[in-house]
Amino acid sequence: MEELHASNLVDAMRIDSDKNTSSFVKEVPKITRYSLADSADGLSSDMDYHIEIINKDDRLRVLKFLRRFFFRDEPLNQCIQLIPEGEDSTCLELEDFCSHSSFENNLSLMAVTTSGAIVGVLLNGKADPPPDEEPEYIKACKNTKFKKILRLLYHVDKTVNKDGQFRDLNVLEIKILSVDTNWRGKGVGKTLIEKTIEIAKEQGFHYARVDCSSAFSGKLCARIGFDAIYKLNYNDYVDEEGKPIFSPAPPHTAVVSYARKL
Repeated sequence: MEELHASNLVDAMRIDSDKNTSSFVKEVPKITRYSLADSADGLSSDMDYHIEIINKDDRLRVLKFLRRFFFRDEPLNQCIQLIPEGEDSTCLELEDFCSHSSFENNLSLMAVTTSGAIVGVLLNGKADPPPDEEPEYIKACKNTKFKKILRLLYHVDKTVNKDGQFRDLNVLEIKILSVDTNWRGKGVGKTLIEKTIEIAKEQGFHYARVDCSSAFSGKLCARIGFDAIYKLNYNDYVDEEGKPIFSPAPPHTAVVSYARKL
């Protein structure tokens, strides 16, 4: 097993949670389509896209979108060249990671134009406390490159939860955010997250949490009310020889965990 070392970590800050007695609501939301006419913050009703809840029938078109954008431009994927060259090339293990519960939990969203084209995707799920030992799905991962990413995510998750600040709380995890390159800077990602927050509140979640490997997604979360609770510089996440395992191009210098109380 690859031995990992992390030095000079920024300690996860304890979240002051007022634990209440509400529990995770499992009922399926009645609304499956949202209009931006209902959104605040200056979003106008003539915007030519809307937000839909992803369901299992959307799996193939969502994966096709993610192959084109997230798979290729996410900083960790890029720096280890996870995706081979070629228009249709992919990583099956990453596809499985994206698919796991995300298409059937009524928590994941996509931004869709009036012509039916997907321009943004946000995959969400209910976060469970990480196990003390490395999960079997990581040990069994045959893609050595993607296994490195899974181990980093597990390390961050375990560190964030080490003091039990989320114990007995329902936490929604934002797993993947991706926007069409031609639609970036138009508020699509912001709208997807804000709609997710609305649904999470309706479903009885106490917190929303996201681990940002990208400086851009981190800035977005900070802008819309998320607090940074943990930071791990990539230079401090090293292998047994002391060499950084990930060295993304600037400005992506760290993975930062953010949380927002709902």
